[in-house]
Amino acid sequence: MPDRSVDLLRAQLRERGYLSHGIERWFALDPWRSRAFWLELLTVAAKAGLLVALFAVLPLAAVMLVRNHPLSAWEVLALALIYGVTAFAVSTTLLIIIALVLRLRPALAVDTPRALLGISFTASALLTAPIALWWARFDAPPSWPELLLGLVLVVVFFLMVTVAVSAALLSYSIYELQRVPALHAKPRAVPMSVAATILIAILFLPTYFVQDTRAAAAEPVQIVTRPSSARVALIAVDGLTLDVFRANPSLGRAFAGSAAATPTPGRSSPERWASVGTGVPPRLHGVRAVEGIRIPGGSHLIQFVSHADVVLRNLAHREPLPPTVRRRDYVWEVFVGRGMATASIDWWTTDSQSLVFAAAAGGGPLRVDATAAHMLLNAIDRGWYHAPLDAPQFVTVYLPALDIILNRLPADASAKLALSARALDALGALIAEVRRRGYDVVLIGLPGDKQSGSGVMAWTIAARATQTSAYDVAPTLCALLGFPATAEMPGRSIASVPELPRIPTFGRRAARAEAGKVNDEYYKSLKSLGYIR
Repeated sequence: MPDRSVDLLRAQLRERGYLSHGIERWFALDPWRSRAFWLELLTVAAKAGLLVALFAVLPLAAVMLVRNHPLSAWEVLALALIYGVTAFAVSTTLLIIIALVLRLRPALAVDTPRALLGISFTASALLTAPIALWWARFDAPPSWPELLLGLVLVVVFFLMVTVAVSAALLSYSIYELQRVPALHAKPRAVPMSVAATILIAILFLPTYFVQDTRAAAAEPVQIVTRPSSARVALIAVDGLTLDVFRANPSLGRAFAGSAAATPTPGRSSPERWASVGTGVPPRLHGVRAVEGIRIPGGSHLIQFVSHADVVLRNLAHREPLPPTVRRRDYVWEVFVGRGMATASIDWWTTDSQSLVFAAAAGGGPLRVDATAAHMLLNAIDRGWYHAPLDAPQFVTVYLPALDIILNRLPADASAKLALSARALDALGALIAEVRRRGYDVVLIGLPGDKQSGSGVMAWTIAARATQTSAYDVAPTLCALLGFPATAEMPGRSIASVPELPRIPTFGRRAARAEAGKVNDEYYKSLKSLGYIR
């Protein structure tokens, strides 16, 4: 290709949208005295930064949408704006820094296509690295669909940033190369902007085609039940492993049998225990974390947020999960809907837990368990002393003290040992009191967050089990109390009574406004007990 004058090259680039009027002069201007220099530098950097921001939104918003679906159109738009503005500010600043280094250091002039490409690749890597770090800092690993979608969008982002940065730096290269690189023989800004806009618009499709379809007052699912006179108590102990259970002989003597229990999947206490109580996997019940983030004006609580997402964590409101976030009933809530008297104390994402934690505020983990146990016995005794048949047929309590002591409390080993012994003694006393009131007891213990070991399941009922899973709790309760389990439940009943034929599902919970919030006292209690940092 024959050499051409710089004037002709500048004219070609200006026609293709790469150069504005004043940038033709800025290389000859003193950057510290010329207003035109700074104006043109900011203009070029802002144009490239805007293009980078459009493509940066794609992987960030897509991953958040996949992990936190369903989200409303406003919530998707708010996420896109938050991430877009952040990416625009970061990329524009980086481009200005690169331009100033090249302008103030003539020895670094871009004099070959290889140098131009190297600078563009370096800038792309610097802008892609934060996205990779953000993605890696989620609590849970990505699913295969999310992984494939995210990788494709990150690669697209890297390539588009390379093009945008090299276009922004063309002004340097044409003075040395005396030609326009083949990559920029045609303008790229407009088609790239259109492509990014179309891809961002596609992100909104799930908000319209896969809506959250809960009815405000759904018709109850028709369930054929079997009369049962059994009186059952479920005691759930977070942090109780098989080893801890066997190390306390008095606990073992209280039960007719026990076995190791495979824990339910999940990285947080609410996620695991919601699976125990509902009998279904987290993808169905929707409980994922201890707390979530609510975008102002949004109707959903975003539970999956990267630990590296400083912007969203600081801009949005953080709060513990309200009861309405759970999309499946606990099995005892199904029992209540069919007329059975029950009492449930302190389970995650229920109204009673905020009452227990608030009542025990400042008293430590043992106070939480003592408060929950007292409330459970009171629920039984309201009818027990006068008319035993009036007592609830099913009762359950969740006790978190052992998990808090072993995994969350900042204390030395001797203090933890003493406190855990007291927690286990209180557990034994509660089991004895519940048994004295005429209840069979099913005990389920799971290792706490970052705690190793197997879970444990113990029972006073007639059972037929050698190996159990935490998923077996819900089908077992259904069989004992004359209810069918559902096909959504991966577990099986360990009770010796026959199971009723399974039904497809109990259906989703009757909707209440998910925007309902919990009180500040509950949030402070969660922080003081180590659930929120």
